[in-house]
Amino acid sequence: MDTVLVVDDEPAIREIFTVYLEMNGYKSHAVTGGRECLLWLKTQKPDLILLDLMMEPMDGWETLLAIRQYPPSSQIPVIIITGKTPTAEDLVQYGGLIEDFIVKPVDFKMICESFHRIIENDRDLGREIDRVKNEGQDPEFLTEYIRLLRLTSVTNNLKKRLKDRQCSDQIPLKKLEERLQWLHEKLGFPDQVRSSSPLH
Repeated sequence: MDTVLVVDDEPAIREIFTVYLEMNGYKSHAVTGGRECLLWLKTQKPDLILLDLMMEPMDGWETLLAIRQYPPSSQIPVIIITGKTPTAEDLVQYGGLIEDFIVKPVDFKMICESFHRIIENDRDLGREIDRVKNEGQDPEFLTEYIRLLRLTSVTNNLKKRLKDRQCSDQIPLKKLEERLQWLHEKLGFPDQVRSSSPLH
């Protein structure tokens, strides 16, 4: 059974996600903030992290960076959930570190039903990364590939969901996708790695 860690300082949000996660066959654990999240990750490894941005004293961005800097959690898929539309700067700085960026209000049922696919896609990518590493490919190319894969996926998902907003239009998506395709071919990844996008 896959485990999802919910990090949110709002009790109602934690409760709703816990109910929907359990209804969809997940094991869930909820914590109230960034520090509690990092303590929990020292002894546990979830399959996915749902992370709220607007928390105190440690906000979601600080928590995300700490998750990525801690080797045991550095590759766990993270989905950001927030009531604030991300800026272009947010996307550039953090889009390559997350699987998706969900703007509230959210359809809890739809999101929870999508997690199995996100987790499976992450496992598939992990296997391909291990294969490429074993083949001796340049690790810098691999790091750039993972960052661009996440960034282009997050940006495309936001463009689909937020058609009336302009934040994602400021990202040079075409150039990023061209570079991603070049890396994809150079590293020899199968096409399904790129075609599987997290949430729509």
